[in-house]
Amino acid sequence: MERRRELSLLGLSASIKKQDAYLLLLQDKESHLRIPIVIGNSEAQAIVIATSDVQPPRPLTHDLFQETLLGYGIEIKEVYINKVVDHIFHAEICCDRFGDTHRFDSRASDAIVLALKFNVPIYTNDEVLEKAGVAPSNSPDHPEGNQLSLLKKKLATAIEKEDYETAAQIRDEIKRITEVGEEQK
Repeated sequence: MERRRELSLLGLSASIKKQDAYLLLLQDKESHLRIPIVIGNSEAQAIVIATSDVQPPRPLTHDLFQETLLGYGIEIKEVYINKVVDHIFHAEICCDRFGDTHRFDSRASDAIVLALKFNVPIYTNDEVLEKAGVAPSNSPDHPEGNQLSLLKKKLATAIEKEDYETAAQIRDEIKRITEVGEEQK
């Protein structure tokens, strides 16, 4: 039986490489390896709403799905990111209805939104961590992965080219990484 690893939501930021894309960052609670998942604008919006006190004026798709499940006595028990194929993360949503358990195939982003809405754990396995996990960029035991210095160079280049929109995105990413690093100390 494969070993399951619990993940936590570390953050969400605009992608530097792709317009209208966001980087969702999950972290293994044991090893602190991070799993970056590229998601779209609507998925990012759903995650922001699920992690804040913001109530949209009308129910969004995930809200409707949550209410439907609860209305029929179905509870989500966990979310399991079970594989990565061609850089696409696959997940299962584990549901329970009166002791009867079912697993449903899902996009990882949708499964994560529902995990946040139902306040249930998100798991993965060693294989996914080996394929997609990256060490924290500012970790002293992984100096070769210093993402912060690379971003600072990109920021200087963007400013030099007067590409202020990209520079602002890079600045925000540097700020997010710095804040995450401070939280871990």
